[in-house]
Amino acid sequence: MTILSAEQQVMFYYMNVGPQYMEPIARQLYQEISLIEQEHVTHYESLLDPGENWWERLLTHEYNECWLYYSFLQQESDPRIKAIWELHLQMELAHLQQAADLLRQHDGREPEEIVGSAGLPEPLTFEPNKDYLRHLLGTQMDVTKLGEGYVREAHERFEWMQQQLHDGQKPPSEQVIDLHRERFGDEYRIETEGPHPVEALRSEGGSHA
Repeated sequence: MTILSAEQQVMFYYMNVGPQYMEPIARQLYQEISLIEQEHVTHYESLLDPGENWWERLLTHEYNECWLYYSFLQQESDPRIKAIWELHLQMELAHLQQAADLLRQHDGREPEEIVGSAGLPEPLTFEPNKDYLRHLLGTQMDVTKLGEGYVREAHERFEWMQQQLHDGQKPPSEQVIDLHRERFGDEYRIETEGPHPVEALRSEGGSHA
């Protein structure tokens, strides 16, 4: 539910902000990203428990938000920002209380039957993840979905979808990179952590290495 909520937030951002740009390439880029995020949202939604009713889902959603804000609060060192997390935690606790009341009213159950009575789980910790992401890029960059499994080749379904979306042209994300090269003479990708894990995507001339 944490990942799903984050992906929904990102998807809504690109869908809402993209049309505000005047430049066609910017609108196209945001549309491309929002479509990808929509795929992610569909994927993560399919992992939720289909046996939950609406009242259970509302309760677990609000419970999850309380846990996240509690985690932010526990790890934050800046007093000013910590006060913001505490304020939002209080808001989410109020939402959780309302969800619990609705569960009792419409489902005839106590919230403890759904989320237990032991309190929140251990706080989520936030740590640097650049090494992990670089590992994923280096090992899974060319992996795509096929049925219930994953493959590395650009299979027929993948190529058909790309043709429908881009009509034989480069996707907007690649066009933006090409335009950056033409205008500024160097790569769009900034390699602050060293050369890109995928050799074909490394900066030409190493200007940012």
